[in-house]
Amino acid sequence: DLAYDDQRGQCDWESVTRDMDMPLIECLRLFDPSLSTFSVRSLPNITDWLANDLSTLKSLVSEQFGAITADEWPLVGIYMNVEQADCFMAHTMCTFPQMTTDLHEAITRHRNANMEWKNIFEKHPLFSCISGLRNAYYEFKEPGDSKLKAIYSEWTDADTCRIQELVQTYYKPENQREVLIQAQMAFPNRLQQSIINKIKCTLHNWNADDVARLVHLVSTYKRGEIDWAAIGKDLGRTADLCHLKHDQLDLGNFKPTVEHSQTVSREVQKQYEQQHNMDWTGIAQQLNLSERECLEANQFNTGKAQWIYHPDTFSWDMANRMKTFIKDNYPEPLPVNYTAVSNYMWIDMDDCVKMASLLRGEMAWTSETIAQVVELRKQGMIYKDIARQLSPVLNKSKVVAAYYGHIKSKVNAPLTCKEKHRIKELVDTHAEQMPFTELRALV
Repeated sequence: DLAYDDQRGQCDWESVTRDMDMPLIECLRLFDPSLSTFSVRSLPNITDWLANDLSTLKSLVSEQFGAITADEWPLVGIYMNVEQADCFMAHTMCTFPQMTTDLHEAITRHRNANMEWKNIFEKHPLFSCISGLRNAYYEFKEPGDSKLKAIYSEWTDADTCRIQELVQTYYKPENQREVLIQAQMAFPNRLQQSIINKIKCTLHNWNADDVARLVHLVSTYKRGEIDWAAIGKDLGRTADLCHLKHDQLDLGNFKPTVEHSQTVSREVQKQYEQQHNMDWTGIAQQLNLSERECLEANQFNTGKAQWIYHPDTFSWDMANRMKTFIKDNYPEPLPVNYTAVSNYMWIDMDDCVKMASLLRGEMAWTSETIAQVVELRKQGMIYKDIARQLSPVLNKSKVVAAYYGHIKSKVNAPLTCKEKHRIKELVDTHAEQMPFTELRALV
């Protein structure tokens, strides 16, 4: 209490550590807020924090705690003399800065008072540079802002019909910009990206006449010799769109029957027992089916390998082989047939599904995965290396977000009935003979 600084609103812990000749963390652990005469500050909004306080908070966490855990945030609150939840919020904002409503309003007041951006940045030093703060301010969109309704509103049926008319009139594969210019003139209040997305969506929609024309044009070519560019020019669409639509029709027409599956599976089993190496081209020719039809029909799975991710054994050659097969046979938005993928790779289907998910940068943040991240952080591993332990392409920012989300959930989680009952038992047992600081440490 003697070291409390009224102007700063917090204790001078450096002088306390010198007088006590103890490490700062130990002093914070021994401090009992219930016996203090000064009140804890509440700073729920980022604009409530002074620049000096934010600087002190960042230095404290990085220098004293490093990879801070949920159990250590109360110590940060004691040092700053601020509610621990507010400290966590402010530190998160410093680590992952974003524009909030209260910060936007504060900056607006500063700008109306003719304050320069340099001075605003010094007052709210959250972003890495002045331009970052300025861009975030101008890009900030208040939820429900009526001025933005025309920009972000859904496309009506009339709007969709108008876009379809423009596409039919102006779209040419060799000059795709003309239709965009015409659409921007027709919808001046729409964002350019929104118009582009709507045009792409319209191009993906085929009517019955277009489909019939596509099927007829493809039928004039031999298999494997189709000139998609010529077909696209005839239909007024890109070659890729025509190829994709025809693939969709092919997939829709082929449904493996029980007889198909049994026939293909028998042939695959025969080859496996003879040479353990699948010749899908030979199987397809022998059964008068396409390679993909054989891959989708086979149900013989004996001898398939496991594929579980580990950073030391992961092979990009295998991963790229699977990615190439999926890209060539199931381009977006076609659904991937993982039976075919599994047969092509001769790897367990569930493992193929999981590996494809990892290669897309996806991660299921289960309790076991979070526990693994927490344990690796305790061992001092940096986020980039943790990401590689979990996935070949996972971005470290996702690991950081998951880790801090775990800490936030622990900080804000209410006590369970079982925990409350246990606390009562401890207090009833030790309250009379044990000093409060020791009892609190025990609890």
